[in-house]
Amino acid sequence: MEPWFQDHMLVNPLLQAEVVKRCQNVDFRDEPDAVAHDLGMIDLPDGRSIRAWLCHAADGVVLDDLGQTLLIRRLNNPGRGKLALPGGLLDAKFQGVESSREAALREVMEETGMPAGVLAQAKVTRLGHRRYVRPFDIRQAWNDLPGTPVQMNEIFTVSTMAFRIRLPGNLRNICLIAGDDAAAIIIVPAKNIKVSDMAVPDHIEMIHDALHV
Repeated sequence: MEPWFQDHMLVNPLLQAEVVKRCQNVDFRDEPDAVAHDLGMIDLPDGRSIRAWLCHAADGVVLDDLGQTLLIRRLNNPGRGKLALPGGLLDAKFQGVESSREAALREVMEETGMPAGVLAQAKVTRLGHRRYVRPFDIRQAWNDLPGTPVQMNEIFTVSTMAFRIRLPGNLRNICLIAGDDAAAIIIVPAKNIKVSDMAVPDHIEMIHDALHV
């Protein structure tokens, strides 16, 4: 693999800055109108050019009455093997795309096995605005990215919107099963989580936001 990628993650600071600049120069708003947007061609240090995309995701900060939150251990990069919030890319729908709120709840169900009846009791609150400046999450696709126009070997970055999903009671009393991109489920006091524990740096910011809404 080229030296500006490590394990399919873009690590070249100049290329990261160029991708971020393109995200900042276009107003995609909080609720995107597509699952991904074309950022144009990026020139690589070896003289080749590669297409870049901005894909859109949502994350869920699940909190209970005891101040505990629910994290997954990631199967894939960014941060394979580390902890992260449940979340993932928005899905396309007929003549459009699902809302960020729908995506956050769906991803919690898919990655943790959270029963729909339990989630129906949640109080869901949006945490600020969609995050577009995420240089640590620019990936090279190792195959065609399902549900998006991203093709193998192209690069894509990910914007995300976070939601606090507040549930009554104790998360440890809910039967949960890791699935999709989750290797395991971890329930911990939210205030005890450290930046070094997290696969994705801004997930700790989302947890802090959820604790102070």
